[in-house]
Amino acid sequence: MTRRFAAAAIIVGASVALVAFKPAPTVSAEVQRIQAHFDSVLVELNAVDVSALTVEQRGNRSVLIRTLAAYRNRAAFPINYDFSAPTPYFVDRGTTVLCAVAHLLESTGRRDIVDRVATANNNVWVAQLRGDREFEGWLSDQGITLAEAARIQVPYVGEPIVATPPASRSLLLPAAGVGLAATTSAMNLLSNRDGHGRVRNVLGIAGGVASVGYGAAMMTSRDADRGMAIANVATGAFSAFVSGRGMLRNRQQVASQRNAERAKVAMAPVVPVAGNGTGVSLNVRF
Repeated sequence: MTRRFAAAAIIVGASVALVAFKPAPTVSAEVQRIQAHFDSVLVELNAVDVSALTVEQRGNRSVLIRTLAAYRNRAAFPINYDFSAPTPYFVDRGTTVLCAVAHLLESTGRRDIVDRVATANNNVWVAQLRGDREFEGWLSDQGITLAEAARIQVPYVGEPIVATPPASRSLLLPAAGVGLAATTSAMNLLSNRDGHGRVRNVLGIAGGVASVGYGAAMMTSRDADRGMAIANVATGAFSAFVSGRGMLRNRQQVASQRNAERAKVAMAPVVPVAGNGTGVSLNVRF
């Protein structure tokens, strides 16, 4: 019977692993290029001496830098539909996705500038906006120079070229973690509910803790699959919980049995002493 349960648990774990595993989404070579551009820009922006700025400008600049980092991570950028040469687009006419500079403008409540610039020339280079009083006023408020805004802007080189990165294999280990945690959970639920199997308890707790730790580590990585990270944490926590609960039940059962055995009393016959009817009894506990 135990073997049947173990086999069923393995099948369940393998099934969960297969369901949880999915190839990493394909990444456009264009998206990779744009993100690499922003990686460099963010380093440059953070390295600038801002001691000459006001407190408000420094605060606005910091918020803008964080917004740009989030924009990079989201990986949704305009597409060059019309030109063979690298060309900027303020607003993608098909998806309405904003370029980085337009996104920063909108994030600070200046969508009016975005719409005005896009209507006048949707393919304008930021450097060409020199002399635009509203735009330069916004730059000053944010503690950003025109040269920095021009550096943030990135031209687009055409339709995304889909490329499957080797990172697709990186999900094998997370999927294995989910499968292991699911397997130990199933084994302990099906054949070890009372926690009598010490080896299975240890495997369940150790595997669960490892899966939780791995999933938590994945969440700190920008490129990790968030769904797989959550699956590792969830299945690992459940495995550790099931195993820990079984161990606790087993200890309680053992303690109850010992107390019941100690409560047994063997009564010896009463032996009269000196004919006065009194006697001595012997209670034996074992």
